[in-house]
Amino acid sequence: MREPAAVALVGFMGAGKSAVGRELAATLGLPFVDTDDLIVARAGPIDEIFRTRGESAFRALEAELVTAALADAVRRPCVLALGGGAVLSPEVREALTRLPHVVWLVAPPEVLWARATGPGQAARPLAGDEAAFRRLLADREPLYRAVATQVVAVAGREPAAVAAGLAAALTGAAAEGTPTDDATAPASARPEGGAR
Repeated sequence: MREPAAVALVGFMGAGKSAVGRELAATLGLPFVDTDDLIVARAGPIDEIFRTRGESAFRALEAELVTAALADAVRRPCVLALGGGAVLSPEVREALTRLPHVVWLVAPPEVLWARATGPGQAARPLAGDEAAFRRLLADREPLYRAVATQVVAVAGREPAAVAAGLAAALTGAAAEGTPTDDATAPASARPEGGAR
């Protein structure tokens, strides 16, 4: 079995990046970093940043903190859950190329909408209108695809099951005869070892 390396989870809001990330980190024995938590620790609640400073100020702060976290992950492997819009930054996309594993968590738009707006969810500034939500998802999908080394379907699956399948794929257990989850597949957009 290979030693764990840094893993970044990307995907749209509601994909379960934080929940899967916590489970995956525990399974791999790595620290977990939620980049939204880094933003909140530095500047306060995300919905408040959007409201008082605007999306462009939020995106600048996000790019700064996420690129720093990704640089740290190269030196000290961890599992990172990136905010859904982090890939909008060219600097973040470039920093992701330095990580061996960038996993895009995918689900149908209706599943993402239900998760992002369901009871008990934190306020999400960009989840106010379902039609706009779907357009935003469509706009971001090419960016997720461009940075991903693997794509994992999460609809109808518990975070622990997603993490277990992903951990097996990432650590090489599949090569040793342990079955992997059919919903975990390499991204065809990026050849192994190639530029992203």
